[in-house]
Amino acid sequence: MTTRHSAGAFALATLLLSGCSERPVPDVDAEPADKVFVGGTVYTANAEQATVTALAVSGERIVYVGDDAGARALMNDSTEVVDLNGRMVLPGLHDMHIHPMRIVDDGSCDIGSEPLNLAELSSLVEGCIAERALPEGEWLPVSQWNFAVGNRPAGGFDSLREALDAAAPKHPVILWGNDGHHGAVNSAALARAVNDRGVIVGISAATLATDFADYRETIGVDASGEPNGELHETARDLVQPPNGLLGGELPPGHMQKVAKKLAANGITTLMDAATPPQSLPVYKDLLDSGGMNFNLSTAVFLDVPSYHREGGVDVSRMVADIELLRAEFDPLPQLTVDTAKIFVDGVMEGNPLNDPPTLPNAAVINPYQQPRFALDMEAGTAEIAGYVDTNSEICQKVRDAMDHYLAPQVNAVFRREFGFYPQQCRISRGVLEHPADFLHAYMRELDKAGIKIHAHVIGDRAARTAVEGFEALRSANGNSGLLHSLAHIHMVAPDDFQRIGDLGLYLVFTYAWAAPEFFYDMTVNPFIDQLAGVEDLYRADSYYMTNVYPAAQLANLGAVLAGGSDAPVDTREPRPFYNIQQAVTRANTDGVVMNAAGRVSTRAALDAYTIHGAQLFGHADQTGSLEVGKYADLVVIDRDLLALEAEGRADTIAEAEVLLTLFRGKVVYR
Repeated sequence: MTTRHSAGAFALATLLLSGCSERPVPDVDAEPADKVFVGGTVYTANAEQATVTALAVSGERIVYVGDDAGARALMNDSTEVVDLNGRMVLPGLHDMHIHPMRIVDDGSCDIGSEPLNLAELSSLVEGCIAERALPEGEWLPVSQWNFAVGNRPAGGFDSLREALDAAAPKHPVILWGNDGHHGAVNSAALARAVNDRGVIVGISAATLATDFADYRETIGVDASGEPNGELHETARDLVQPPNGLLGGELPPGHMQKVAKKLAANGITTLMDAATPPQSLPVYKDLLDSGGMNFNLSTAVFLDVPSYHREGGVDVSRMVADIELLRAEFDPLPQLTVDTAKIFVDGVMEGNPLNDPPTLPNAAVINPYQQPRFALDMEAGTAEIAGYVDTNSEICQKVRDAMDHYLAPQVNAVFRREFGFYPQQCRISRGVLEHPADFLHAYMRELDKAGIKIHAHVIGDRAARTAVEGFEALRSANGNSGLLHSLAHIHMVAPDDFQRIGDLGLYLVFTYAWAAPEFFYDMTVNPFIDQLAGVEDLYRADSYYMTNVYPAAQLANLGAVLAGGSDAPVDTREPRPFYNIQQAVTRANTDGVVMNAAGRVSTRAALDAYTIHGAQLFGHADQTGSLEVGKYADLVVIDRDLLALEAEGRADTIAEAEVLLTLFRGKVVYR
């Protein structure tokens, strides 16, 4: 309950239940506090990871952290008093990898990450076209497509292309994967593909062998070698689609809704993890309107192809353009332009429901396995039926004459004889988004210019490539003191654990992804390790399970853990407490654990979302922990997370609810 000895009570009746005890007479020499919080668990996130029971706020700042008696001594008749009644206070949360403009529905055709089968997808797309009375030939972009779950054959459709063709024979359609890396299109879209000479040639088996040969790793094909509708990573750009995850028009009031959602999740600081330059004025407008109730770091994402010149990429101009943006926008309060986003590779998911299976494209050290799946088209399920021996004599023969074996008639005969397709003799280690020499040069020049690096890495080869880049820039520039970071870190080779620790890199894990999920894991695990069957999916000694999201292992060697939701990936909800829960448990509701060695304590997970995020942002002297003199950025939640851990109930942390959020002493959510 909140009390006030003057008019206009601080209205938190719905938040707090118990009354305040009689107050002591305040010290006449002490400055009275504006707000006092007592009777709870206050996790300070200070160097000692201490907890106390009370704190006090005056204006924008914290003026006291300690016991109830000390806080009550700072009260006078106008002080707002909050009796926490055992609830918890945390520093304002730091989501250091999020795409904030897309965490609120923008009114587009939206799947909402629902796991729809192909018939349901087709119907939804057809409905969106009809609802919008879309003129013939106009694009239909569709948001939040769940690429990993659902999509099973149904209604006579065996591929995404077939389902979208039936729904939209006269409109190009693109499904934007909810992760920002996957996509699916219909024939009308495939026909619009442009080669590097600017000529519209379309994507087909023929052009995949010629114009688009470099994109084979990111374009799904069917048994005949024709595109099945799957376009991933930069292959999506070939069909010239409208803007997806990182761009596009925003409806009026959209950013105000974004700010409200962040506050409702207790998020007071964030990094826009891939900020196109055109988004910076949008943030400035929000700031100018008084609606920016958070601190924002922008990881500027530049379109590398637009910097191509004869002989390579103009790295100097890329860095200079970020410096110009920093000079224009960084003087603004609450907004920093001091980071660049680099995509080192793509993503780890394949598609077992495609025949032949679509391989993942993330950059890995060991070649992807070529699993053979037994498909039940009616149920939309896939059992692991075995693996192609890519070292066999027949596979070596196929690789020597792949074009011959991809001819439709030869392909079909081969499938009947050997039980798999010639394409499955390919040896693939995925792809880097850009050549390593460019990545390393860009990283070196960014560091030299005082610009932090936020690098997306998924596969273990991508992690190694990034580490080599950081080691090289350290050798060339010395230790600049800049806090560089890796995002996601899906899989790391054991030989690189210590290297990451020695560099002291900040690791922005999306801990929610460490929860085992059968249908998703079927798109990954069988492509990394040879598994006896689905019962082997979580074999504890497999390469994948021992090296996936190695949070605790890397932290123990000197890396620093931060946290990032990557919303709207998977869901538009930032889910900070679900992420914290999964950092601690790494388990699903069936008790299956993903790499138990990666588990961290609740305190460590809270530090990742608070003080470590503040360090990465660069304002740990002002916020990130609850200490005297720092900004009063804080969150009240309805339960004590440390008590849940002590009681063996860490698997309920995700149920925590934000009751109150303060940003610089001002209530921005209750």
